[in-house]
Amino acid sequence: MARDDDNTRQSLGIDHAHQPGSPEGLSAQEMDSRSDLATWISGTHAFPADRETLLKRARAQSAPDEVLSAIRSLPDRTYENMEGVAQELGLGGEQHD
Repeated sequence: MARDDDNTRQSLGIDHAHQPGSPEGLSAQEMDSRSDLATWISGTHAFPADRETLLKRARAQSAPDEVLSAIRSLPDRTYENMEGVAQELGLGGEQHD
């Protein structure tokens, strides 16, 4: 799974280096990728949603191929919010216990 996460990050242009101004655990590019993804799949009453619903929403919004590919890579389950999608794609930042 780690290799898939790396491939997803690369396809979305994600850099692993943390930069000033981005939340702890996320680089500026990771924040940009996460924001870009949210643009295509979020909205009023967008969640909960499964992978197919997210994919349909992104297609309806004419999302770029990189976004569609990232959504296709998601496990087929229901996501309660954008945070769950971001975590699954490795865009969730550091986890704290």
